[in-house]
Amino acid sequence: MKNKRNLIGNILLITGLVLLLGAGGLFLYNMHESNEHLEEAGKLTDKVKAEMSAIASENADETEAVLPSELEPVVVEDGPYDGILAIPAIELEMAVYDTWNEDYLKKSVCRYYGSPYTSDMVIAGHNYRSGFGRLKRLAVGDEVFFTDMNGVVTRYVVAQTEVLDGTDISGMLSGGWDLSLYTCTYGGNARFTVRCSQE
Repeated sequence: MKNKRNLIGNILLITGLVLLLGAGGLFLYNMHESNEHLEEAGKLTDKVKAEMSAIASENADETEAVLPSELEPVVVEDGPYDGILAIPAIELEMAVYDTWNEDYLKKSVCRYYGSPYTSDMVIAGHNYRSGFGRLKRLAVGDEVFFTDMNGVVTRYVVAQTEVLDGTDISGMLSGGWDLSLYTCTYGGNARFTVRCSQE
């Protein structure tokens, strides 16, 4: 009887150690992926900003500035970009891909829907701590800026945050918000969403 209890105790101890090692390995993998994302996103943002400066220089001679009615994506190296998203309160500045796909999401944030000119833009990003993982720290009243590739800046203010079901696409697009930022929660079953109003 004593040997059986010792055997069960040893099995439980070994199982616990294996689970701890697995959790530690997963944590290290996530940290590595987040650090790679930070480096990649920083490089992309710098390249997009350089392209925006070049566009501004080309357009400097135009006497009358015409506000765009739709986003005009520009291809920079690996894909089409709409501009730069900046959130000072969480020290976040990232290039925004014109379209959403998994490859782009691994590098930066993506426009999922809409535009600043139709007051219905939705931007998605992975919850890396170097990216949209910081959205949870935002508070009502924090500023959010989107600068398109022509240098037109749209200012938003955080109005509320909410958690939506991971499959609630209609909920993400509803409500008449000028800008919605979202990322998956840990585990991926829900979406942490920041709703913003244009100012």
